Amino acid sequence: MKLRSSPAKDPKKDSPLKSQGITKNPSLELCRFTNPEIDRIRHCFLTETIFRSFDSSLKSDCISDTWVAFPTTPFLIGFSYPFPAFTQSFFALTGMCYIQAMPMMWRVLYTIENIIEQEGIEIGMSELTQLYNRFLFKHKPGDPHPILKTTKNDTHWKSQFFFVRRDSIPDGKNLPKKWITHAISLSFIQEIPATKERVATLWSLDPVVRTFQAKVKDSQEVFSGSFTMSSKYSNLYMIKYLNENKTRIPICDLHL
Repeated sequence: MKLRSSPAKDPKKDSPLKSQGITKNPSLELCRFTNPEIDRIRHCFLTETIFRSFDSSLKSDCISDTWVAFPTTPFLIGFSYPFPAFTQSFFALTGMCYIQAMPMMWRVLYTIENIIEQEGIEIGMSELTQLYNRFLFKHKPGDPHPILKTTKNDTHWKSQFFFVRRDSIPDGKNLPKKWITHAISLSFIQEIPATKERVATLWSLDPVVRTFQAKVKDSQEVFSGSFTMSSKYSNLYMIKYLNENKTRIPICDLHL
């Protein structure tokens, strides 16, 4: 099955978004994250970022040379883009698209990033493979969870996503354009002398430190509140960015 669309002939023109046919329940996984809801997370991106207008017909597995899909989960729990180093390393190593990561995975990554920053523990991919037996973050049988309270049930998370123009974000052009559909081997990751010590240090932390805690409201609270940035203001800075960079995008992508 072909998973990747052919490159656009003219990079300045929009390339169509095409579904890869990978989503299990297409009718239930159509985009539900609207323009007003996108306005709530714009602050998580650089001001030059260009968001694609809401389109209820899009699926999370849609690919394009121009646009890249992001899940809402990381930005609703406290992440900003570009993501921190550990999280970037994880996706670079696995080759996964951001949209493929389940909410639990984002919570684990977010909590580990906080531990790295606050506790000063050097945690990398070698340590991660010691904590979890595979990159889907399944803990080893019989062992307690390394990161606590990450398995909260998320309603409609598969339909909460949005698209960003690749050339408006750092490294956007290099982000994957197809989903990983094969098993990810960990055999090439070498354990270094400090790995066991670092893992032991993490396990010795107070369980509170190893517990996921979002720094922003959860999705249901965010969606029910008033919006902090109006669509009118959003379009003003988008137009400013286009003028400064001598770039044009279809008027349908400016939700006036």
